[in-house]
Amino acid sequence: MPQSNVVITGLGVVSAIGIGCDDFFESLLQKKSAVTSLLNRVDDRCEFDGKPEPAGLWVGAPILDFDAKQFVKPRKAMKVMCREIQTAFAASLMAIEGAGLESHLPATTESILQPRDFGTVFGSEIFYGSPLELSDSIRPCIQDNGEVDTSQFGNAAMKQIMPLWMLKYLPNMPACHVGIYLNSHGPNNSIVLGDVSGPSALIEAASCVERGIAKVVVTGGTGTRIGTTRLNFRADYPMAESFDPVEGSSRPHDPTSTGVVGGEGAAAMIIESESYAKERGAKALVKVVSYASRFVAAAGMKTPMRCKETSDTGMRSSSVAIQSAIETALRDAGITASDLGLLVSHGTGDPVADAAEQAATEATLQGVPCLSTVASLGHTGSGCGSIDLVAGAMSLIRNLIPPTRVDQRLRPKANFVAEPTKLQGDYVLCLCHNTEGNATAIVLGRA
Repeated sequence: MPQSNVVITGLGVVSAIGIGCDDFFESLLQKKSAVTSLLNRVDDRCEFDGKPEPAGLWVGAPILDFDAKQFVKPRKAMKVMCREIQTAFAASLMAIEGAGLESHLPATTESILQPRDFGTVFGSEIFYGSPLELSDSIRPCIQDNGEVDTSQFGNAAMKQIMPLWMLKYLPNMPACHVGIYLNSHGPNNSIVLGDVSGPSALIEAASCVERGIAKVVVTGGTGTRIGTTRLNFRADYPMAESFDPVEGSSRPHDPTSTGVVGGEGAAAMIIESESYAKERGAKALVKVVSYASRFVAAAGMKTPMRCKETSDTGMRSSSVAIQSAIETALRDAGITASDLGLLVSHGTGDPVADAAEQAATEATLQGVPCLSTVASLGHTGSGCGSIDLVAGAMSLIRNLIPPTRVDQRLRPKANFVAEPTKLQGDYVLCLCHNTEGNATAIVLGRA
């Protein structure tokens, strides 16, 4: 689309290296890593006897200092929120307070901002519950001879599972819980597109503002790749090895990387039109200058099963879609690559997906400084794109490019800076893509 008139007036993030935008960005500047053994996690801990095998499966970036009780309102709502919903709500609350909206909530028909003026659009994914929640229902299915009789599960589940259990894990609940808190009667939607869920949600949210069906929209994304149940499925990306020290195991655009380290996190933004932000006296933090979304099926889409091999070029992600998204976003913004001060990369450590991005950026963005948050946070599933948007916005606000935690001696295939560097230019491009072939490119600019 042509240049937008949408601005971001509030930001929030819950990440493994910092809760809140300032702590998050300072940790990036200091090249902190949250990658550790998953035996150190403090939520639904994976416990076992003996040595972890394979070692890479037990490496991830858990959030160790998040207390949902500090954020969730009303407190009783926590019982129907899984961890991903809690982090999304917390990030949203930070963004709401940062945008100066707290005094307008909950919205009423007598308020300056009425219920119909608010919208919520979130990037989401399948939320996998802890197996511990189902264990009491599964035990009656196990017979004396060790065989499983699934016919017993229904009756046991009716007695043992909390009646509202399913509400904890519905992908649309981050948008719903935030909407309930706002008393929003405007657009409410959830985008479930894997890695690009958060940026796609921002694009839809911006469209809501542009079309005038909402004055203020809360948007963001949340996800995890280290939930206990989620760890049982790793067929969509190859598994990273555990390096020594373990903090350096997440290696985007690194020629020695073998796969992806999982993480968890959420981010949220308040968007509104530039004119309305001025009308209500809100400070615009950054401008959403332009955006593009493209899909060209990755080669892996033509196979009957997911592929996680590291030797099959094009099986995960589409360089054609990535390049087209970049070119369209730059054209609609009315700028060229030379106007960009930073590319926030979607490098994940998957050699195949990273190679697709490298091919696209070499054709379009040569010489643009690059940042990959995955090196510090691991891959946060549907939270990754929104977290990267916060990183890009903070770079514009602070006028700094954070270094990416990589070994420069290995000559990473991206233009990472080694130390905090002054941002040259007025624009940042945030790139995201998924294993199916979706790609988004969002240009942020100084407000």
